[in-house]
Amino acid sequence: MNKNSSLQLYEKFFVDRDFERLDLFQLLAEKYGIESALYPGSYVHITPSFVFPVTVYIDSDKKAKKFFNDPAIYEFIANRKIYSQNADVTFYAMDYKNDLGMKEQSFELLISQYAGFVSQHCKRYLKLGALLLVNNSHGDASMASIDNDYEFIAVVNKSKGEHRMTEKNLDSYFIPKSNMKITKEYLEKIQKGIGYTKSASDHIFRRIK
Repeated sequence: MNKNSSLQLYEKFFVDRDFERLDLFQLLAEKYGIESALYPGSYVHITPSFVFPVTVYIDSDKKAKKFFNDPAIYEFIANRKIYSQNADVTFYAMDYKNDLGMKEQSFELLISQYAGFVSQHCKRYLKLGALLLVNNSHGDASMASIDNDYEFIAVVNKSKGEHRMTEKNLDSYFIPKSNMKITKEYLEKIQKGIGYTKSASDHIFRRIK
């Protein structure tokens, strides 16, 4: 990898930590035919652009803004992409909770990773029938699980270095270890993941309303 300072940032946080998750995004693209993704709170995680022809990233971090202003990033994406068309990459240097000025129901995938309640604030940009990929670091998977606008359809776990998806035994997930009622207000208050009897690295929901 070219040791451009911006690319070094990507390398530090995602390559060196084995956290690019390229195979996960490929799995989603192949199984669900996804071509467009919205990634609020993305920081500099540009791996989705290697797989999805249209990607929009949102982050208020100053380093992310500098990163996406570097032309070397777009050359890097062009060299890594696995599709034939030109990469369509957009970055918004702002808080995703604000009005993004984008058309509603525009994307086939909404990505929520370590960034708060993306499933709620950016739901309107997700097409009906399209997918939410979410982990539970800040409680967003829990939030989606009690949101009637979403249907829980699959989980993803990493095994022997590869991400694997299953749609089986979904009833065994989102069962709290302690006897408690999980509400939107409670999750907003604690802003972290709940302890469940069974967990997954990522959860996939479909927007149904």
